[in-house]
Amino acid sequence: MKETDPLFVTALARGLEILRCFTPARGELGTTEIARLTGLPQPTVWRLCKTLAALGYLVPTANDKLRVGAAALLLGYAVVAQTGINDYAVPLMKAAADALGTTVLLAERHEASMVVIQRCEPAQVRRVMLHIGSTVGLTDSSLGLAYLAAQPPAERERIVAGLQAEGRWDADGAPGRLRTALDDYARHGAVFMRYPQENFTAIGVPVQPADRHRTLVLTCGASDALFTDTHVAATVAPALKRLAAEIAPLLIKR
Repeated sequence: MKETDPLFVTALARGLEILRCFTPARGELGTTEIARLTGLPQPTVWRLCKTLAALGYLVPTANDKLRVGAAALLLGYAVVAQTGINDYAVPLMKAAADALGTTVLLAERHEASMVVIQRCEPAQVRRVMLHIGSTVGLTDSSLGLAYLAAQPPAERERIVAGLQAEGRWDADGAPGRLRTALDDYARHGAVFMRYPQENFTAIGVPVQPADRHRTLVLTCGASDALFTDTHVAATVAPALKRLAAEIAPLLIKR
């Protein structure tokens, strides 16, 4: 829905845009910083921040700045709870994490990013530095590439066109990564992302219900010493695909 739509509420959109300015790296912001990040006039930012603070979505700090309040956390919890993940999928993800010896993540697309909505670690922790709420790009991560690979061609082309229009398409690297991901997905039902400089490999597997109205993505990764090509093909990818098949029924519209 665009701003030209008569149902589009601009004030609400601007308030949500302010909330999106806050990230783990930008935990506290002043109204001047928010105005710079959003491009909104300072008086508009001040009024919106006062409203968000009155509702508990923003909280004033001791140094005259603002941070995200607990009310915003309720929205995040609702995202996880309504998928049934806490009740059903987390135990399955935890079992897979223990079996594979690495962190297993579940993510959903938001605009040009994939947002982590759940993570489970093995008993012997090998940490993946992505937490709930972390975001990664659509074209430079196993999460994003697996999402794109699972889309029908017309939808994938629409997403790519949007990325290009927004200047979020790496013309040098993204086409090759996407071609490789499409080949991986066609052959293996999974996408493999290798990071040679970090000696790290990640695997992404889409989670789609039978009605295909929604796509989540599972991923896990580890050092190349642990995730050898043989181990990934014979053990890791099949385990993630089984996990995806178990979670997918949760996403069917009811």
